[in-house]
Amino acid sequence: MALNLKAATLCLTSACLALLGSCENPFAPPLGDPLSPWTDQTTVGGLLENFRNAYVHHDSLRYAECLACPGYQFNYYNSELGEYEMMPRETDLVSTGRLFRHYQDLDLRWVGISDDLAALDTPDSLITFTVLFELRLDQSVLTGHANFSVLRSVPMEDICQSPIFGVEPVFRIIQWDDDL
Repeated sequence: MALNLKAATLCLTSACLALLGSCENPFAPPLGDPLSPWTDQTTVGGLLENFRNAYVHHDSLRYAECLACPGYQFNYYNSELGEYEMMPRETDLVSTGRLFRHYQDLDLRWVGISDDLAALDTPDSLITFTVLFELRLDQSVLTGHANFSVLRSVPMEDICQSPIFGVEPVFRIIQWDDDL
């Protein structure tokens, strides 16, 4: 009897582990899923779409995937100090995470992106461009220009390996100059 109980427990445990191992997160569809809003970031347009979706879905992990590591910087004008300042990647991630938690309704629209720019997929080439944006934060709307420098490459350091893209060469933002 004790042997049958052990065998039954072992079988039940094995079955549960097999079931758990085969489950997928329905809230994180894989790349290539036609219902997923996420792209593989192999084009400039794909990067901008994922950047937008990160804002719309308040997804700080996907936002982090849009920023180069190492070397990313965000430059902005601090109106209180009357000067331009630079924010490194880690500070930007913390700041954007707070933005995602603070606002219920976030929407980001890119205005006037050409098809040629969106389709660019050249690896290992620095691409610099300016895009007009419209950002809605609850009831407030901000418009301005974002000057981006982007690069399609593989992360250079192990600490920067992507949990989503692995070692695939994808576009990431190297520098973002904000012009509100």
